[in-house]
Amino acid sequence: MAMTAGLAAMLAACSPQTADYNRHEVPEDEARAQAAIERAAAQNGVATTARAGVPIAAPAETAARSRAFPTDFLGYWGISYDDCQLANTNATGRINVDADTIRLHEAKARVQRLEQRSPYEVVADLRFDGAGNSSWERRDRFTLEQGGTILVRTEAPNVQRYRRC
Repeated sequence: MAMTAGLAAMLAACSPQTADYNRHEVPEDEARAQAAIERAAAQNGVATTARAGVPIAAPAETAARSRAFPTDFLGYWGISYDDCQLANTNATGRINVDADTIRLHEAKARVQRLEQRSPYEVVADLRFDGAGNSSWERRDRFTLEQGGTILVRTEAPNVQRYRRC
């Protein structure tokens, strides 16, 4: 009988333990991200969170960052298909939005002040330098439409629509 008990103990040690398949290790960053998603869904509702996304902690504000366009506005935009051909150096309807600079065909503008009115709309006070050493200032409103594929630039009363290149 002692041999049977010893054999049973050895077999129990070698046999697999009951596994808990609901428990798994998750990297700390992923766990924090999942917790943020769950908090946003509980606070705002699942549909709203799916549409608007999860708010993230804002980086510390600096003078340069306060003048920078949000990421969704950055890149090349064109009025026509030809404007989106980057090899086309004569593209008069192309605009390049980069952090705190906008490049047009014959002008370059630096953001002096930027006001973000929503995730899809900003108002920028711009200082332009153009051909012939001319410079001027103006205020433009930039709005993203159609899921961020259309950029609308409004300088009252003029409105120009660009598509993402």
